[in-house]
Amino acid sequence: MRLNLSGELITDEWAEVYRWWGYEAGFYCPSDIRKALAKLPDGEELVLEINSVGGVVDCAAEIYSVISAAVASGVTVRAEIQSLAASAASYYILACSRIDISLPAQMMIHCVGWAVGGNKHAHEWAAQALDVADASILDVYCRKCGDRCDRAELERMMEAETYIGARRCLELGLVDGIIGEETGADGAPLALVASITDNVTRAMRTLPDIRDLIARRDNQNWQDQARIDLEHCRY
Repeated sequence: MRLNLSGELITDEWAEVYRWWGYEAGFYCPSDIRKALAKLPDGEELVLEINSVGGVVDCAAEIYSVISAAVASGVTVRAEIQSLAASAASYYILACSRIDISLPAQMMIHCVGWAVGGNKHAHEWAAQALDVADASILDVYCRKCGDRCDRAELERMMEAETYIGARRCLELGLVDGIIGEETGADGAPLALVASITDNVTRAMRTLPDIRDLIARRDNQNWQDQARIDLEHCRY
């Protein structure tokens, strides 16, 4: 079975709202992976097609845990990076049994971002939470890479918001193979450090504002209920 994970990783609740409005592309959520695993025939491999800018870090952690449990129970889950596995999508796939990458595809790793308001105490609290999140994600990268890349180098790459080409991913141990090649071919490592001040992946996100959709949905529900009540009053 193959499951296409394209666009932005969002919460199950947000996905429900988007789908209520008829949106089907540009996002996915943890429940999509849970449902695919539940429907997977015994002995069949689940292949995750990755074309993702990343998304909600907690959702990625949930997917990582779900895939880890499935693999531990004997299910084969393979990731195929077809274009981009960025941000949160770069680390939940590391729980898979195997990761393959297309030659022109890339991974992007960076530190967790969070928009925070409030006073200095709120910002201090957020900074501490972000430190914990970054360290946890770094642990995941280190587990996958093993002795091919040390922790300090991976941390530096996260801090720099680094795009990593297929051959460099293979060299670091972040992937297990390049699609179409039985073994990793020798070649110059490909890595691009983003120089854009804002996270470039944000420019790739095209979903409408979730708050607007929720407000419009709730208003539509209210109008529908009022229409039903009015119809009942006529009889």
